[in-house]
Amino acid sequence: MSVDKKRIVYAFPHLGAGSAVYNTWSKRAQEQPQLLFKAIEIPGRGALGCGAHIHELNELVNKLADALHLHFLSTQDQCQDWITFGHSFGGVISMAVSQLLERKYGMRPALSIISASPAPCVQEQENLHLLSDEAILEKIRRDKGTPDAVLNQTLIANRLIKQLRSDYTVKSQFSALKHMRVTQPLTLITASKDFDVPEQDVFAWQQHSTGRTKHVEVAGDHFAIYDNWTVVVREMLQGFVSEQPVC
Repeated sequence: MSVDKKRIVYAFPHLGAGSAVYNTWSKRAQEQPQLLFKAIEIPGRGALGCGAHIHELNELVNKLADALHLHFLSTQDQCQDWITFGHSFGGVISMAVSQLLERKYGMRPALSIISASPAPCVQEQENLHLLSDEAILEKIRRDKGTPDAVLNQTLIANRLIKQLRSDYTVKSQFSALKHMRVTQPLTLITASKDFDVPEQDVFAWQQHSTGRTKHVEVAGDHFAIYDNWTVVVREMLQGFVSEQPVC
């Protein structure tokens, strides 16, 4: 095997976010010769902001799977294998996409990393997409994932509300994934002070995979993972055989 071969990491953003949430990780990943980091963009935001928002789970999963497949084909000369990473909402989407990729294209990830994401089998039906704009904005403030200085800018706040409503609509359909099964190993990441997602809800992902599972805990709240690159990159490289040093 050539030492130049890399592992692709397809990273799926959390609820309401786009690929920009991974900008810092994308820069850090450039220091890792073994990794090719690819943040997944959601239609209707970021680089795909001119497109329409997708409100149907199956449509979103199919569109993302086809885009990922095309990207993978374009990198086969430099990449050895691929994995997924997904935080919260992105964890569920990443698994649905990986399941479809295996069924449709025979593509199986070497592993999947799921962070602070309740498994579909324990998620209750939610109708947050029916909330008013004001209620969604207040929820954004309570979640403390977006600075008030940003939310006080009307245009940005309205865009975030639209993105969240779209993702809430998709999330309301997660019950269709209660019997989802994948075959790859899973790494389940929880945060010590994540009061939004109980640890046992993350562990329930074991029911969705026939592969082995591993648990990793980081210190902090629901969004603590973004400040733990050292931990994340170690997990991204697990099982990857290379003669190149880890920076």
